[in-house]
Amino acid sequence: MYKIKYLVFILCILIFSACKNEKTGNIEKVNDTEFTLNSFKKLPKEIDGCSCIFSKNEKDYVENNFVFASNFDSIAFVSINNKIVKLKLKSRIYKPNTVENEDYTCKYETKEYKVTIEIKADKTKKDAEESWWNKGLILIENKNGEKITQDFIGESGC
Repeated sequence: MYKIKYLVFILCILIFSACKNEKTGNIEKVNDTEFTLNSFKKLPKEIDGCSCIFSKNEKDYVENNFVFASNFDSIAFVSINNKIVKLKLKSRIYKPNTVENEDYTCKYETKEYKVTIEIKADKTKKDAEESWWNKGLILIENKNGEKITQDFIGESGC
């Protein structure tokens, strides 16, 4: 009886090891074609004065872990696969019947990525005199058609 329990135990370990190796192999293969949105701590030099700075959540925002930063004029930055990517503004569309800084969508592009930022005013937070809180969604699409999304919170202003 002891030998049978020992044999079953060894078989379970072998099966578990084989399953674990198979899963690891699949993850590595997926990562060859996958891309990720990462946080960054240091704002690029171009982000000075009026800007939007967003994080995945409030804790990250307080700790200066940003997923998106833009000036109001023409450029933005994200970190994809731990590399800072500079984006150029292609369009800004305001939602009907809203104040200019409340609800709008910005589209940015590079040769590799298309980034859409859907921004909504977060009126649950108190605004400073020249800044306001936002929440929204970042959608990033690479040239292969793969997409990732990320909710965000953050602040815009001067």
